[in-house]
Amino acid sequence: MQIFNSLDELRTLNQPIHWAIGFFDGVHRGHVRVMHSAATPGALRGIMTFAHHPLALLRPAEQPLLITPGALYKAQLIAELGGADILLRLPFNVELAGLTPVQFLDILGESCRVAGISVGANWRFGAEGTGNTELLAHEGARRGWDIRICPLAQHTGAPVSSQRIRTVLAAGDLPLATDLLGHPFAISGTVEHGQHLARRLGFPTANIPIPPGSALPPAGVYAISACVGHCTLTGIANLGLRPSIAEQSKLPRLEVHFTDWHGDLYGSYLSVYLHHFIRPEVPFSSLEALQKQVLSDISSLQS
Repeated sequence: MQIFNSLDELRTLNQPIHWAIGFFDGVHRGHVRVMHSAATPGALRGIMTFAHHPLALLRPAEQPLLITPGALYKAQLIAELGGADILLRLPFNVELAGLTPVQFLDILGESCRVAGISVGANWRFGAEGTGNTELLAHEGARRGWDIRICPLAQHTGAPVSSQRIRTVLAAGDLPLATDLLGHPFAISGTVEHGQHLARRLGFPTANIPIPPGSALPPAGVYAISACVGHCTLTGIANLGLRPSIAEQSKLPRLEVHFTDWHGDLYGSYLSVYLHHFIRPEVPFSSLEALQKQVLSDISSLQS
């Protein structure tokens, strides 16, 4: 999958492109349906999204927490689940935000050969969200583009949406979040050095910082898995602020212990899948008490 970061870069492509357009936070079942519909014989399948949520610019106080805040993990999901040939990550800036719907389509048509556009039924575009699917269908017919409006995916009688998944995550319902997403919820990032306290306790950990503005389940200990190279590793992870550990600043992080790994992961980029909740994050009176609890957490994986 080729990744582009501006419309101008598309001018190097000679093949027509059928675009699936949206922000696609979480890359959930509904998003994948839109992506798969972007299929025209002889055309590349393109996924167009934005580097930042539009509300971060338009109404910062209303911008949502993000299910997939990391650009790399989001791109991996799009490549694996969407089957894209091209991923275009547009910077959502003042210039783009000010385009009318017709101006946006004009610029897209000038930048590449458009075979078609696929969007969800509730998609809005252009300045102040004045463009809707009816306008898109009208403009597509005028330009000879194949326009596909995908009905919203449903689960248990309600639409699958990023906002619904954020609510489900906050409530700690990981099984339902997995059903809505179509894949396990993951936290991704680059492994950083910590205090190495867990290593001294006999439980070496991979510490992953949590990006600001992330949608998360409640703090606590979770059963997890992750792919390292060609291996799928399992273990436990503490999500939260580590209340038993003295630190100058308390920033949320995911502290992962793999039960079947003994290598060095510093600097590695990991996507850690959270499967089920084991217990809340609580302070301990001593490191010995913490060590005993971690042993119990690990043993619970076998039950």
